[in-house]
Amino acid sequence: MSGDEIEFIEETIEARPIEIKPNRSDIAQNARGTFLVIDKSTYTLEVFSNGIPIKRYPIAVGKNLGDKQRVGDMRTPVGEFPIVQIQNSSNWTHDFGDGMGHIRGAYGPYFIRLGTPGWSGIGIHGTHAPSSIGTNVTEGCIRLNNHDIAELRRLVKIGDRVVIRN
Repeated sequence: MSGDEIEFIEETIEARPIEIKPNRSDIAQNARGTFLVIDKSTYTLEVFSNGIPIKRYPIAVGKNLGDKQRVGDMRTPVGEFPIVQIQNSSNWTHDFGDGMGHIRGAYGPYFIRLGTPGWSGIGIHGTHAPSSIGTNVTEGCIRLNNHDIAELRRLVKIGDRVVIRN
C-alpha cells in the first residue's frame, strides 16, 4: 500500500439499548420535603430537602447486582419506596453465616425500614463492619457507617420517599 492509499476497515457493531438514568437532581427537583436518592452504582445515598442536596453518604448495597427478583437473592430492590418505620436496632443481632455466630450491633444504632411491596426486612441501617462501606456485601439492605445512620436518622421521618436506582 502506498502512502496515498487509505485502508478502510469495516466493522459490525451490535446495537444494544442504552439505559439513560435520570440525573439525581432531575429525580428530586420537584420533590417537597425530605427525599433520598440511593445510587447503587456509585455507592451513595444523597439527602435532598425541597429538591436541594444537603448531605451525601457512602453506602454498601446487596452482594448481587440488579433489581431484587426473589427472597434471598442478595439484591437491593430498585424503585421508589416510603420510609415506614424507624427503629432502635442497637441491640439487634444477626448471623451472617460466616462462622462468627450472632453479632450484636450488626445493624448499628438505627434501622430505617422501607415499604418495599413483595419484600420484607429491607431498610437503611448502620454496620458492625465499617470497612464494608463502598462494596456489594449486604443481603439487600443499604448499609451506612454508624455515625452516618445516626445523623440520617435526625434528617428523615416516616413517610419520606426513597428512590433506589442501579
